[in-house]
Formats: sequence, structure tokens, C-alpha cells
Amino acid sequence: MSHWTEVRPSEDFYRVLDADGRPLDDPPDVDEETLRRMYRAFVRSRAFDAKALSLQRRGEISIHAASTGEEAVSVGSAAALEPDDWCFPTYRQTAASIYWDAPLARTFAGLMGAEPETVAEHLDDESNPAVNFSPPYIPLTVNVTNAVGSAMADAFNDRDTVTMSYVGDGSTSEGDFHEALNFAGVFEAPAVTICHNNQWAISVPTHRQTAAETFARKAEAHGVPYDRVDGNDVLAVYEKSREAIERARNGGGPTLLECVTYRMVDHNTADEDSVYRDEEELARWADLDPVDRFETYLREAGVMDDDEMDRVAEAAEADVDEAVEAARSVPRSDPQRMFDNHLHGESWTERHQRAELRREGMGENPFVDFDGEGFK
Repeated sequence: MSHWTEVRPSEDFYRVLDADGRPLDDPPDVDEETLRRMYRAFVRSRAFDAKALSLQRRGEISIHAASTGEEAVSVGSAAALEPDDWCFPTYRQTAASIYWDAPLARTFAGLMGAEPETVAEHLDDESNPAVNFSPPYIPLTVNVTNAVGSAMADAFNDRDTVTMSYVGDGSTSEGDFHEALNFAGVFEAPAVTICHNNQWAISVPTHRQTAAETFARKAEAHGVPYDRVDGNDVLAVYEKSREAIERARNGGGPTLLECVTYRMVDHNTADEDSVYRDEEELARWADLDPVDRFETYLREAGVMDDDEMDRVAEAAEADVDEAVEAARSVPRSDPQRMFDNHLHGESWTERHQRAELRREGMGENPFVDFDGEGFK
């Protein structure tokens, strides 16, 4: 095993594979089926992101946050979990649920805005991932506090389970993050927190969002063990995640694991990264693509060849296309539901918006000759 130096900041972190995907030392003991499963998750995740981007451009979904370039963080950490463990993701861990065979049609239907009740009624797929996944969190770091609470509930009930949550580098500046780590440290919660250090908090670079030496060391103030790993090396992420999970399962308490990676695409489909990033930086990190490195390892280890990899890619494309068609079959939700679930007040503005939406649904222009009838 070896350490290497990040481009910015100049800090060492753990890795198993070199930049080309060749082991620096003896790789961790991972059976071939798990390695194949990791690779399938990589390929399915990229096919999912490509399709989601296409759907967003056509107006079938409103916004999407891809994980291209960061998949090794989600896949490597999720692969270290065991059935009945818990996972509290953000919007960028689709690859984690894909590893555990979460139905893609449900995910697409959710992105399309379908109600969970309607999805359950119209999608016959009864399969559920063996790991318990909470819904993806949009208000970041709330998932970390909830994950710690879930972990404590399992501990109080003598359940032999571990809870994993994810947080971005920028979100480590949020108060919820520190409250969660402090609580977990004091009460030795069986919780593992994965920090995606992808170099950018939307458009804010690392050096503008923290003066800490590393994001991992933020755990030190809370008495929580921490480690730092090459987030583009799925085997390194898996090994360190497995160590943290085993420690938590055996009563050793929480861990913060910082995974140093890079977001190769826009923050989401409402972003334009060319405004704040340069081509040289993108090219430098493209050379460390986690899929390319893992493919080299699998070939040279004799686990998979090009023909098998091609079959995995073809199957992924077919699965994604089938999932989209299934999601399209789910009846669209009543837009008024957004007021019931999100904007449930009785302010003048909300009543006005409800009335406008009703007029639009009736084929009228809500912004022309509208005297306010129906919302007073």
C-alpha cells in the first residue's frame, strides 16, 4: 500500500491502486463476485446518469445531480455494508443504491415527480435492497444527524447494525455536521460518515471554504476517529470503509472517512462549471478516472476481460431503458400535492399560487386577466 499527494492541498492519503490501476502492494481480499458487482454498479451508474441528463434536457425531470468521476466513493463504501445495515444518502449516491440493486424504475419515477404511493401502486417490482436506504436528502447534513439518531436507536435495541451517511466537503461547514459528529463521539454511535471531498462546494473551491488542514481532521475536535483515502480508488475506499464498519459493529463507535475525489461534471443540471473551473484541472483529474483504473485492475487480475465488460455495458443500457419506460407508465402526480407536502401554509402568496396553478390546469393563462378570484 502507498500514499500519494493530492494536487490541492498537499496532503497524503491512502490508496491501493496507482494512477493506472495497478496495485501498489497486495490488494485487499475481495472475492471475484464482489469485484464484478462493483464494476456493474459503476457501469449502471454512468448509464443512469447519461439517461437522466437526456431526460432533463427533454423536460421529463426537473434537475439531476450526476456522480460521474465520484462513483468509487459510493460503490466502495456501500459494498462494505452488510444486509440490514442503514444508508442515509444525499442526491449524489445513486451508485450506492445501484450496488444494492435498488429498482431503477422507482428512482426514475421519483425524479419524474411521481408520488411514492402512486409508484408503489403502479410498479409491480417487489424487490427491495438488502441494505435499508432512506430517501435521498436535499437539505444537506440533515441526513448525518438523522443517521446518528438511527444508529443510536439500533444500539439501544441491541441490533447488530451499522448506519452510514454521506456528506459533501462544503457541507462540513454546516452546523448539523458538527452536532452529529459530537453526539456520535460522545455516545459512541455505530455510525460511519463518508465525506465526498470533490474539490468544489458547487462553485467554491476547497481553500475558500475551510482553513482546516484536511476535512477528515474536523473529526478530531469531536473525539471521532478519522481516515483519508483516495476516493477514485474503489478498493481503497472499500478497505477503509470495511475497517470503519467493523469497528462500529464491534462497539468501537463512529468514524469519519474523507474520500478525495473530483466532480467531473456540473454540480447539477442547473450549474455551468466552465465559469469557475479550467480545462487543465479537469484533464488532470480525468487521468484518475475511477472506472478506467478499476478496469485495468480487473483485466490484469484476470477477473474480467473486454468481452465481459462489453456485455455489462450492453445490459446496463438495456436495464436503464426498460426502467425509464416503466417509470413513464406511472401516472403523473397532481401538482397541487406540492402545496400539501411542502408549502402547507395559508399565506396570501400560497393561496395565490394555488389559484394560479388551478387556472393553468384548466388550460387558462394564470397571468392574464387574473383578478384573484378563488384565492381570497
